[in-house]
Amino acid sequence: MMYLVQLIVMALDPIIFLIVLILNFVNFDKKLIIVYGIVAGLLAEIMIASMNYGRSFGDTIILRIIAANLQSVLAYYIVRYFKNRKSKKNK
Repeated sequence: MMYLVQLIVMALDPIIFLIVLILNFVNFDKKLIIVYGIVAGLLAEIMIASMNYGRSFGDTIILRIIAANLQSVLAYYIVRYFKNRKSKKNK
């Protein structure tokens, strides 16, 4: 139960969501969703471990990667919505 709460809190992290959203805008590809999630999860773990001296790197890396992948899927569909909307306006 504790891990589920941690996963929900990590999935609501706006900084990592912004990183994943930017990655999706730079290179929009459905095959790269998992890669973006892994990169953002590793970035989040590096940031948390470097800012909190009481935590060591890798304590919650699996949960962060899962949360970043959830955010990556959401960001993909947000980017797809806006790109489709933009292409419909141009027609």
